[in-house]
Amino acid sequence: MRKLFFLVLFFVFGYTWAGVEFPAKPVPPRLVNDFTNTLAKEDIQRLESSLVAFDDSTSVQIAVVIISSLDGYPISDYAFELGEKWGIGDAKFNNGALLLIAKDDRKVFIATGTGLEGVLPDYTCSEIVNAEVIPNLRGGDYYRAFDAGTD
Repeated sequence: MRKLFFLVLFFVFGYTWAGVEFPAKPVPPRLVNDFTNTLAKEDIQRLESSLVAFDDSTSVQIAVVIISSLDGYPISDYAFELGEKWGIGDAKFNNGALLLIAKDDRKVFIATGTGLEGVLPDYTCSEIVNAEVIPNLRGGDYYRAFDAGTD
């Protein structure tokens, strides 16, 4: 009976989460992806230029993504899966980071590859979100939220 219960739970949650659609990796690849049309084109270009320069000088790749909704999917799982699907960071060093905003859900998360865990542990990511990103989002300044969060 107990096994049947866990089997049913697995299928219910597996089916629910399997329905989540991830955006396709942009072609050509970009580090700033706004699927909600929240940012102005100029802001996207400024952020993209800054993140590309950082990637070129450090080999650490940071991507930022705005989506509408997670459709009930946990934001941390979504961010890590999206980062993996898109191949953010160098595969050999696993040194990518993804700053994700689910706009309608009012959720923010930074996912880091294992190669960045020493520099950006969960605590630091949480501090960045709470001290830099969220205050700017509350003020409606998405560009500044991303700029401060990636800085």
